[in-house]
Amino acid sequence: VRDLLNSGKLYDGHFADMDNDSGDTLSDGVRCEANGPTPTEDNRGAGVWIEMSINNNHQLAPNADGLGDPGRTVGSALVDVNWNSLGGFPNDNMVRTALFTAANKIGVMELNRPEDLEWNPLDPSGTPRLYVVFTKNGRPTALEENGVLVDPANHGNPCDGDIDDDGTPDVPFGAPRRPDPVGSIFAVEEANPTNPADSLTFTFWAAWKGTEGTGPLDVANPDNAMIDAMGGVWFGTDGNYGRNGTADALYYLDLNPAHKAGQPDIVNPTFGKAMRLIAGPSDSEATGPAFTPDMNTIFFNVQHPGEGEPSVWPAR
Repeated sequence: VRDLLNSGKLYDGHFADMDNDSGDTLSDGVRCEANGPTPTEDNRGAGVWIEMSINNNHQLAPNADGLGDPGRTVGSALVDVNWNSLGGFPNDNMVRTALFTAANKIGVMELNRPEDLEWNPLDPSGTPRLYVVFTKNGRPTALEENGVLVDPANHGNPCDGDIDDDGTPDVPFGAPRRPDPVGSIFAVEEANPTNPADSLTFTFWAAWKGTEGTGPLDVANPDNAMIDAMGGVWFGTDGNYGRNGTADALYYLDLNPAHKAGQPDIVNPTFGKAMRLIAGPSDSEATGPAFTPDMNTIFFNVQHPGEGEPSVWPAR
């Protein structure tokens, strides 16, 4: 298995149209005000796969314009010891060793804590898609919207200070603290979904977003995802108990277009809704869901039951 990693190319997914203040809406170009719209299947965001190599001189660094050098390539930016106020990388092994720093150096859009991603070749939409699970966020970003590193001296909430009538802040813009306590699951569709290895661009949208509440369909903080043998999408949660007071569990996410409102014989549409199938013990994390090949048995891991509150499971 290790031999699979001895050769090939490593890519970062740059969600170019993402809003830097939220990490889950589309950018509207305005800071410290209402964020842009949630990306939907009909109103998608666009992204690009960026080859993370010092030899990549065919793609421009996402922050090239922001740093005043619009012709700067990814490879040139990575080796430059001053680019974006971060040290340079002498070779690709060092890039792979410190990939998050390398991504920050060239201005790749940060995301809201992705914890899993699963390729779905049998997606119920009829088009193969990749699903990315964002558990939640609340931490400040390292970069501005244009990919420029935030000055550590100004690394506070950019909306805490007063803003003048002309829109100019009284204090320097700092790093936005992402206001995402519930998480989401995004769908990613390659430019060539039938042969994704040929794609350097993709579109994305929110297939599902977490909610806060006590209703039967309220759930937050997705963690691990699973694609079943029929292309069904499942996920486990980590933090729903603390957010909504309901045990973390395994959920089935209905993404079958035939279950949308207005479709034949649909009275209660369930498209885009997550339904709990198996609950874990209190204050645990549901991870690693897996079916047996015949889909008659499902397994999942129960992590740290009773971590914050006493639990009587398993019986002792």
